[in-house]
Amino acid sequence: MIADFFQMELCGKVDKAIFGDCLVSSIPQLLDWEQNFLENKIGWKKQKKLYSKISDTTFQKIWSICKAWRAIEPKYEYEELCFSFNNTFIDFVNNLQKSNPLIEAYSRSLENVGSFPFWRYFLNNVRDYPNKIDLKDRGVQILVAIHFLTLNDQAKRDKKAMRLEKRDLRKMNRNAKRINKKDCG
Repeated sequence: MIADFFQMELCGKVDKAIFGDCLVSSIPQLLDWEQNFLENKIGWKKQKKLYSKISDTTFQKIWSICKAWRAIEPKYEYEELCFSFNNTFIDFVNNLQKSNPLIEAYSRSLENVGSFPFWRYFLNNVRDYPNKIDLKDRGVQILVAIHFLTLNDQAKRDKKAMRLEKRDLRKMNRNAKRINKKDCG
């Protein structure tokens, strides 16, 4: 259900055979943060409806609700979707890595850091080394869907946190342009 929902939102239809092609063709847009491609593709209301269809035990095997906070001003505490530390999910990812070497680093991050890994690295490797991951594998499709739905949730669950983050990114971009002008001028 999770992978089908993700594919429907990303690709416009559910067909396990084209999941990989759809994901690979979406990589440039998924890597472009400023475009907010994922956030525009996956509706928050639809995603919350998906959560209501998933049993509580399945949800808790994958995710939990965690407290998060901004360390910079303005300080702000909010709830965020995060990894549940459930051994069933860790075992699922560990089994995937046996036939998909790109998932090994992902698995280590889950176990050692306790969070979903930075996905840009993974997407770049999927694009550059397609023979290291089988995007036709239903387990891989489920993992990809879980990861991107987590990112989408983190971007949309708390609107104030999202506004503050976008404001920080705008400031960072303005500062980078100023520094660039100084260096070039």
